[in-house]
Amino acid sequence: MSTGSVDPTSLPPDIDWHGAAAAIAAHHWRRTLWLVAVLMVIGFAVTFVPQFWAREWASMRFAGWPLPFYMGAQGAILIDIGLIVIYALVQRRNDARYRSALQALRDERRDCLGLSGEASAPEIASGTSRGTVSRSASGAVSAQTYR
Repeated sequence: MSTGSVDPTSLPPDIDWHGAAAAIAAHHWRRTLWLVAVLMVIGFAVTFVPQFWAREWASMRFAGWPLPFYMGAQGAILIDIGLIVIYALVQRRNDARYRSALQALRDERRDCLGLSGEASAPEIASGTSRGTVSRSASGAVSAQTYR
């Protein structure tokens, strides 16, 4: 074998890394849309259903008040606040799953390419941190961009 040729068996497998990252992002987006849709349906039902059937439900009492009046006065608002809290908690977990899946894909790619963990640590740190603003000698402001 000559020194200029490459053994095809030593090359990493042909993996569509961008496609895999796009699939992870698409799954994250579907979960986010599903969460928003479910919470919006619940919010709509809590806000409008008791008022729509107010006459039929007027005999039902909650905390000493007729149910439609209570839901219109404060019950729907309390439930909406609860829905916001649920959204924040579930979306935080969804985002954590997304980040861990992307990190696993990055680690797999790094291992496949034979890069050491130490060489890629600055790349990961700069890729996950916010861009920084620096001033040149002339006073012009420039910002680092995301990778």
